[in-house]
Amino acid sequence: MTSLHFAIFCVFFGPSSCQINCIPETVDETKFSVNVTEHIRVESIDCIVIPHKVTFPRDKVVTPYKKMLFQGDPSNVVDKKVVYDSDKEDSFRIKNLPCGEYDYGFKLEWGCNQTYTFPKRVHVSVLPLATKPTVLVPLLTVERSELICSVPQPCSQGLRVYWKWTKADGQSAVLSDYRYGKLDQWFFGYKDTLRINPTAHHHNTNITCVAEYDNDLTEATVTLNVKFKPKISNDSHCLVKGELLVCVCVSWGNPLPPISWPLENLTAFSVTSLRIAQTVRSTFTVPASEYHNATVKCTSSNERGLAETSIVIHNSEERAEPNTVPGRRKGMDSALPWIAGLSFSLNLAFITALIIHICQRRINKQKEQSKESNTYMSLKKADVEEEYSVISAKPKRNPQV
Repeated sequence: MTSLHFAIFCVFFGPSSCQINCIPETVDETKFSVNVTEHIRVESIDCIVIPHKVTFPRDKVVTPYKKMLFQGDPSNVVDKKVVYDSDKEDSFRIKNLPCGEYDYGFKLEWGCNQTYTFPKRVHVSVLPLATKPTVLVPLLTVERSELICSVPQPCSQGLRVYWKWTKADGQSAVLSDYRYGKLDQWFFGYKDTLRINPTAHHHNTNITCVAEYDNDLTEATVTLNVKFKPKISNDSHCLVKGELLVCVCVSWGNPLPPISWPLENLTAFSVTSLRIAQTVRSTFTVPASEYHNATVKCTSSNERGLAETSIVIHNSEERAEPNTVPGRRKGMDSALPWIAGLSFSLNLAFITALIIHICQRRINKQKEQSKESNTYMSLKKADVEEEYSVISAKPKRNPQV
């Protein structure tokens, strides 16, 4: 039967009548092998590449044939390819696997549903992301600055980069948040920029760059070192204590700002300093008889600038409170009328109760005295009546003539 006749036969009687009966052939398994790394370790954002090369009998498996990668069971095919060059080394790529352990295998399919499954397996370990972002911080002053965060490049996963600022009190705030699409990653790469205006309150606080992927997260934290000019605290004060003038000046700045005092023309004095973090506390002591001004000048400086203030001298008897915070003092002043009113009301109530108690005692005492007097009078009256009752009138005698 010619090919033309066979085609006409298939048209009239249907394709099912033209199928050739396929009977799987028995193959020599010793002639089938696959050369592959049996254990592959990757991080969670990496693509998994499984390079391999299969060997088989050319007289049995003819090109083109199908090569398939399966996970676990041979029926669970995750990728397949049609191969036309049997000598070519090839590879399978797997994307977006969560952290865990996985097993993969290979199988071939050729001819009339003929298949062969290779016994060798590939074990893949997907490990948590260990690579951290790199944060570049310039010299920070009180001028606008840029922080740059370079994050690990993902194979094909989504990427979100955000910055988190942890304040001195431990509270956190998100400063910038951006989700990178494929075009963003192509144009801008894997770097994110944060623009800030540093202040003294940013010093010694933490900035964290967080890179969040589909299956994992990584972050890097830096401590900000902001250079700023000195600022003299309201805690600075001067007191005359007996025969000594004692002045304390507190300054805050970065770099650490030394404190100087007006020591000219002084012969007997002492200066001590205590340094904690970016704070300097200096104490100046001099005999009160040698210092005749009403104020003492405190000066503090570093490479960023200079600060100075004139501290008013108080006597210790005045009970001056230069350390008082204005807000706190204002609160205390506003509370004084309430305290005075409450004290007055309590005193008035106490005095009123005392007066009432004294009056009540006097009334009760008068009642007791009146009762005793009535009792006494009644007793006296009884006695008098009794006395008169025993006296009888004598009968008149007739005069004797």
